Formats: sequence, structure tokens, C-alpha cells
Amino acid sequence: MHDQETHTEAFGAEDPRGMHIAGDVIGRQLQEIAILTRETALHLSTAMGINQTDLALMEQLITHGPLSPNELATRLSVTTAGITLVIDRLERAGHVTRVRQRDDKRRVLVHPVQASVAQTYRHIAPMLNGLDAVLSNLSATQRTTIEHFLKQVITVYQTTLPITAEKKIK
Repeated sequence: MHDQETHTEAFGAEDPRGMHIAGDVIGRQLQEIAILTRETALHLSTAMGINQTDLALMEQLITHGPLSPNELATRLSVTTAGITLVIDRLERAGHVTRVRQRDDKRRVLVHPVQASVAQTYRHIAPMLNGLDAVLSNLSATQRTTIEHFLKQVITVYQTTLPITAEKKIK
């Protein structure tokens, strides 16, 4: 069932520490994953010599492949002027290139530089290998249960955050 600690402190109605999820083991583990994810992103951006917004753009390119500046601006919820500054910064640092399309010279796609992709993976490879080992040891039943749970968690995030609800991330 649930591992819920009894909270003796009284929390205000607006204080999330009084919610059921705050005392639930899985809720605390989800919070710990969120914290570790932010710490990992900070470590990676520092190692690459870029800021968090730059890293978010790199993540989009590594995950989805080359994208137009307009698509990147939409995905990162920044203005087109703002995304131009981010792309310029990453281009000067050698992490991305702009490539004009052959069929339409007005269209530009931003590509990640392969050396930067490799650098990114070198930094996160131990974590990815560890997660791969954990996933490899799951039974089919465990996988089904976890997949179902994570799908529900993702849906909650997508439907409650205005940015993701508006974009309807796939």
C-alpha cells in the first residue's frame, strides 16, 4: 500500500508538505528524481561550459534531430530573438551549426555538432548504463506496471503545466 508518515506539524492549505504525496514513499522518490535531474543538468551544463537554456536547446537537438530556430523557440518557450541569442552563443562555443536547406535557402536548420553530442554522452553514460542495467533486470510484469505508472505521471505533467498543455507534447 502506502508508506505514509504521520505529520504532526500543521501545514497551511497552500503548503504542499501537508498533501498526501509529501508523505508517500513514491511521492518522495519522484521528488528526489526531479532534484537529481536538475543537479545532473547543472553538472552537464557546467561541464560543457553552457547555461541551462543552452543545454535545453542541445537536449532538443540531440533528442529530435535538427530543428528550425522557430521550432526551437516554441519548444523552449522563448521569443525568436531570444532563441537567436541562444543559437549564436552555442554556435560560437562550437556546439551547433546552422545549415541552409538546399530546397529552400530561406529555411535554416540548427544541427548539433557531433563532438558536442559525444561530449554530452560521455558525461551521462554512467547514468544511462546504470539505468539500462536496472531496466534489463525488470520482469515483464514489473515493466508493464512501471510503464503504466510512468505514462500516468507524464500525463499529469503534460496536462497540468501550461507550457506542455499548450504544446501538447507527444
